[in-house]
Amino acid sequence: MERTGKISKLFLAILLLSMIAVTISGCAYANNKNWDDMTLEEQEEVRQAFEEERKELEEDFSDDSFAQHILDKVEQAIEE
Repeated sequence: MERTGKISKLFLAILLLSMIAVTISGCAYANNKNWDDMTLEEQEEVRQAFEEERKELEEDFSDDSFAQHILDKVEQAIEE
């Protein structure tokens, strides 16, 4: 029973993080721009959208270290 709950939480975390990745990549490709070609305003919009999603995910998966690791990696990629 516990394993099923952990698996479903992990699946949901992966699904939500995949949606974030698709959204971020969509922001970059919708205008045929990559991260370096975006204006500072566009980059800030992506950062704000990520922060909103991050807060929601942290609330939902506060006990999941794997989800936290992925969020940290995404944030690190945005900051670089």
